Amino acid sequence: MSIRRIAVPSIILLAIIACSGVIAKADSVTFTIGNNPQQDEENILLSSGASGTTVFGLTNQTQLQVSFSSTTDTLVEPSSGQARVEALDGLVNNVTISVPNGTFHDIILNPFFGSGTANVSVLTANNQVFNFAYTLSNGQNFLTIVADPGTAIFSVTITATGGFTDLRQPRISGAALNTNVPEPATMLLLGFGLFGTATALKKGRR
Repeated sequence: MSIRRIAVPSIILLAIIACSGVIAKADSVTFTIGNNPQQDEENILLSSGASGTTVFGLTNQTQLQVSFSSTTDTLVEPSSGQARVEALDGLVNNVTISVPNGTFHDIILNPFFGSGTANVSVLTANNQVFNFAYTLSNGQNFLTIVADPGTAIFSVTITATGGFTDLRQPRISGAALNTNVPEPATMLLLGFGLFGTATALKKGRR
């Protein structure tokens, strides 16, 4: 009888420990200066003519929405010419790219015609942050950001105090919406709840 009473809480504890291990997983992201397309790369279509602190594009094959938002600029999405995001005042100083309710595997950026240093911050789905800094020049400034296997990118933010004229020709791959599968943190909370319930039942039987 004693073995049966201990078995259920023990299994739950093992599940909690396993979930904790998943949470602690280390993400990894690679930054490469240059234009390095990955498998299944998609163009992000930007031609709505919209403006605001957030504008949206669509991937050209999977038709997933991609968000471009700024904490400092009013962004403009021109309705003609190359796919690009500009700022109303002529210089983009801050822009965050994300897939609403989703993640992606890599992104290719070109903050065109800039000056000074651009600081790029990548936030992964596991809330880990990776930073990269590179000097902008008067022309193409391609940067390829690739998530290593097992890592998903939640958002990428470019901050440039010197600014750049536009963010053009953005491309992305591995974009996908989140599923309803519980996240590790949710599973951990569920484990604690089940453990508490099992403990209460055990005391009740006594």
